[in-house]
Amino acid sequence: MKSAVSLKGTQEGYQLIIQSSASLQDVYDELESLTLQMKKDSHAGREIIFHVKTGQRELTDAEKDKISEIVEDDYFKISSFESEVMSLEKCLQWHKEASPTLEVRTVRSGQIVEAEGDMLLIGVVHPGGTVRATGSIYIIGELKGIAHAGVSGKESAVVVANFRYNAQVRIGDNVHVIEKKDQPKDENADTTEFVYVNDLHIIEISSLENLKTIRPELGKHAGGIYNG
Repeated sequence: MKSAVSLKGTQEGYQLIIQSSASLQDVYDELESLTLQMKKDSHAGREIIFHVKTGQRELTDAEKDKISEIVEDDYFKISSFESEVMSLEKCLQWHKEASPTLEVRTVRSGQIVEAEGDMLLIGVVHPGGTVRATGSIYIIGELKGIAHAGVSGKESAVVVANFRYNAQVRIGDNVHVIEKKDQPKDENADTTEFVYVNDLHIIEISSLENLKTIRPELGKHAGGIYNG
């Protein structure tokens, strides 16, 4: 029969590995026996740190308190509890970051539109108008105002748009001014480009076809807009 609790030594101390399928009572009983034996064998005066790993089991605060009560004393300390289960809060945060906020609107002078995570704007950003996102910004329409991606400092964010007009693009703390371009001879030609921060922390503009090469992670999550 597999033990409910196993012990693994590390440079930082010990890992207490709790089997996900074991009953909590078996976990408590084995922890008590294990730590009691360790306390007999250990040298007094030396602090021992434990990292508790629970695998596919998410412990409640009460269950963590019970384990701490069994293990801890003046020298035995639990540093952390880690599980492989994603909490509801983390799931919601991941979904928010991975799923773009859709805005179908006109952003006029003086207006500011903000989003947590990525933003997909279908419409026009007029001079004096601003769109901001903690992630990347994708614009299907006209950008004539300010697009600020990675407002919380995420320099891996990008701004994707058709940069035909005077505009200002910001990524994190980096700022770049876009100057109006001549209209292409072929009105149906796709002139969509993206702005990004390169390895030298300098803003660059590149053709959309290079997005997947320069920012491959953008096409991997559920919210990827331009998957190439």
